[in-house]
Amino acid sequence: MPLTAQQLDATHEGKRFRINFRDGETAQIKLISVALPNKYDTTPESWGIVYDIVSTNRDAFRHKGTARWSRLDEIESFELMEEGTA
Repeated sequence: MPLTAQQLDATHEGKRFRINFRDGETAQIKLISVALPNKYDTTPESWGIVYDIVSTNRDAFRHKGTARWSRLDEIESFELMEEGTA
């Protein structure tokens, strides 16, 4: 079941997801880190995720194993692919 980016939290770190981005990219990723709104950081530009790409529908596949950053507002939905954390 697809979830929204606002449902992400630190318990999802280390898990694999299928992410649908607002620009049309669909990727399978391993989530490394989540930066969420908090009382010290009120700027949406710094809320997002750091992740490794497992696969993507983009023609220009970026280097596998390179961590990427996406803002939360760039994510349309995500779906948990596995329960394991490795």
